[in-house]
Amino acid sequence: MKPRARIAPLLLVGAIAGALSRLDAQTVVVRDPGPGPVGRRLAEALAAPHRLIPPGPSATLLPRDSAYAQTVIVLHRDAIIEARVHGDVIVVGGDAFLHPGAVVDGRVVAIGGAVYESRLAITRAGVESHRDFTFNAQPTGQGYALDYQPTRITRSQAFTLPGIYGIRIPSYDRIDGLSLAVGPMFTLDTGRFTIDPTITYRSNLGVFDPAVVGDFAFGRRTSINLYLGRTTLTNDDWIWSDLVNSAAVLGLGIDTRNYYRADRVEATVHQLFESVTAELEPFVGVRLERDRSAARDSFALHVPWSFFGRSEADRMRRANPAITPGTLQSILLGAHATWEAQRVRATLDLTNEGAAFDVGSRRFVQSTLEGTIRFPTFAAQEFYFTTHVVETFGDTAPSQRWSYLGGSGTLPTLKLLSMGGDHLVYIESNYFIPFLRFDLPVVGPPSITLRHMLGSAGVGGLPDFEQNLALRIALSFLRVDFTVDPARREWEVGAGLSLAR
Repeated sequence: MKPRARIAPLLLVGAIAGALSRLDAQTVVVRDPGPGPVGRRLAEALAAPHRLIPPGPSATLLPRDSAYAQTVIVLHRDAIIEARVHGDVIVVGGDAFLHPGAVVDGRVVAIGGAVYESRLAITRAGVESHRDFTFNAQPTGQGYALDYQPTRITRSQAFTLPGIYGIRIPSYDRIDGLSLAVGPMFTLDTGRFTIDPTITYRSNLGVFDPAVVGDFAFGRRTSINLYLGRTTLTNDDWIWSDLVNSAAVLGLGIDTRNYYRADRVEATVHQLFESVTAELEPFVGVRLERDRSAARDSFALHVPWSFFGRSEADRMRRANPAITPGTLQSILLGAHATWEAQRVRATLDLTNEGAAFDVGSRRFVQSTLEGTIRFPTFAAQEFYFTTHVVETFGDTAPSQRWSYLGGSGTLPTLKLLSMGGDHLVYIESNYFIPFLRFDLPVVGPPSITLRHMLGSAGVGGLPDFEQNLALRIALSFLRVDFTVDPARREWEVGAGLSLAR
């Protein structure tokens, strides 16, 4: 072989390797982070080790049976996520689609787009969709410069059918059975004003509940939210999400909520304040509510269907406590706040309701606080803390303003929702330890979580606190919990989904 013929393949390989190294070495800087913390967080992610996927004409695929050892940042294209990612997935100028089997140890964030979740995918730190702004990518000699750009809706359809032809995501519980809402959505003024009327059929009650929701945005930071309708309400939706609770009811007959029926009118005004590390959104509003019981004892002739637990008195036939029928007139004052710096993230939701109840001329103020804080410790290990507090001042609140503890989702060694009242404190600490060395195909690495739960609830005050210690072993979206009450020396073993508390 001639020397030139031998050198030519080497030159070709060298050229390809050089091009790949230049692609991998592209630098991306946030030139204009804009208001709020998102641009600063994006700049921090770009300054840390990451995998960059540059702009392209088609969606990028993070394929199944592959793993990424660090955060993945995708510029100006959609991302389809099927892989295991030891970090965040940040999509700038596109949508993120989670497919079954995907496991993301951090967050999935879409800037200028939306995150579309899958019930069979896991995101340890949740998802974020920021649709009202994006970052334009301007090519430079060495990579790209990102500039903040509010999105402008140039046109919008005045009439749409959200969901599947207007049919919304259903829910399922032991009182309503299947709740199926249907209705159109009306959009005005290039999308700033939306009116969302629905009719919800509740199969176990055999009723149709009308409702209308209005969202009116006056600029990016000021909005008014309206609600008018008849519905079934609960104070226990902080324990599990609607999706998780519906799945538990349908599959196992476990319902972590108590319910009552209400006609409600509510209006709130919201104002957003932003800084580079924090967001604060206070609100003020009024509410008029006429309540009645959805009471049922364990001897009911008919209960909604479930795969398991339909005949047990502590599952589908669990009694639903009665409330005091009457009318509440309330003033609302509260705020939602988030803070993030150096990978430490905290959220806080506070609602104060000053109410007058027409039965017994009761007057009370009830404060409800829910907070979380999450931060990394060593390697991929993580600590997160959550709390839920209800405090009532003045007269005793009527039972439709009571909250409950016990059983799945809170204190597993107690009977389900066996503690309740207008005072409640629940504190939960978790230390998450993944075993990355055993990163299995599709399901990812196993993990253990050390947990401590502490809580109490009562009427007029708090009785003695109960506590549980637990060890959680998880693989993908499946988990097994071993829980002990150290005071009573009682044990509880349970299995479930990692999507739940």
